[in-house]
Amino acid sequence: MTVWRLAWRSALRRRRLLAWNIAVPLVLLTPVALSEAAAPHRVAVFGVFLVFFGAFGSAIPAVRDARDGWLDEVLRAGYPAPRWLLERTLARTAIDTAQLLPVLLVLLWSAGGLGAGPVVLIATLVALWFANLIGPLVAAAVRSLAEAALASAALSLLLLHLAGFFRTPVPGWNEIAAAWNPYMPLRAALGAGVGAAPADPSAWVRSLLVVLVVTLGAAAFPTIWSRRLRWPRTP
Repeated sequence: MTVWRLAWRSALRRRRLLAWNIAVPLVLLTPVALSEAAAPHRVAVFGVFLVFFGAFGSAIPAVRDARDGWLDEVLRAGYPAPRWLLERTLARTAIDTAQLLPVLLVLLWSAGGLGAGPVVLIATLVALWFANLIGPLVAAAVRSLAEAALASAALSLLLLHLAGFFRTPVPGWNEIAAAWNPYMPLRAALGAGVGAAPADPSAWVRSLLVVLVVTLGAAAFPTIWSRRLRWPRTP
């Protein structure tokens, strides 16, 4: 798994960036975790940060690799595009989770929800997998780092809104959209972690199905997105 090894070696050798990626979430989110804010507000802040952390950290490097021609060289050397996408997503999901784990522990400890730790960890992995998966797909649709950041933010906020992070879904299409949303497990798990609602992983089935379909679709039709990432492009 070449891309997996490269991603981990790069992350571990860039010690300053690694420390920064652990420290910044702690500095920004610890006051939220320790505050007297209502549970839904803490869940919303943590959800937005976690999803943005994965989406931005995936889309922007993908644009940079495409623009600099590095990705084109990798694919021209015969490395399959689906394998590159899945290995990259797996590596970045694992790295992001490791970097965010300390601040998640702070949240659970402050709310007395350490018992929900396994559920929160699994939901975080699912959310970061999806965020890192759509990063290259977003990068294939834009032409600059600024556009990648804007598109990632807009798409992430839309999905977070539909998942019910900012308001409780009302019966009807809002409730249906939330039930099928890839980020719904994260909202439910964080809510359980802060004591807002009991965990019910059985309700995640539809969301996990959407994540699986997007993953398989991206892997099965690589030419749709990989061509857009093959050549260096100027902003």
